[in-house]
Amino acid sequence: MKVRFVQSGGFVGAVKGCELDTLALAADDARELEHLVGESGIAGSGVFLSDTARDLQQYEITIEDGDPTSVVFDDSSIPPSAKALIGFLKKRARPRSVD
Repeated sequence: MKVRFVQSGGFVGAVKGCELDTLALAADDARELEHLVGESGIAGSGVFLSDTARDLQQYEITIEDGDPTSVVFDDSSIPPSAKALIGFLKKRARPRSVD
């Protein structure tokens, strides 16, 4: 399973991200990532952004495990079931340049 994560937005507009492959991770991290993806409830692609909030962080997650699934959430639209996955990915995210 491959997971791509991009965190952007907020007041500063900084962009962070990571790309994780369970085949390249330590066994414990790979199991945890697979578990968190399964528990996240992310089952289909879509953009789920709040209409009323501004300057929120946005989180784009792409999961490749068979058919790719890509979702975008902001701080106010993250489903509770996906918060642990986003926390795991945020810990591994590093600054990225904007192309």
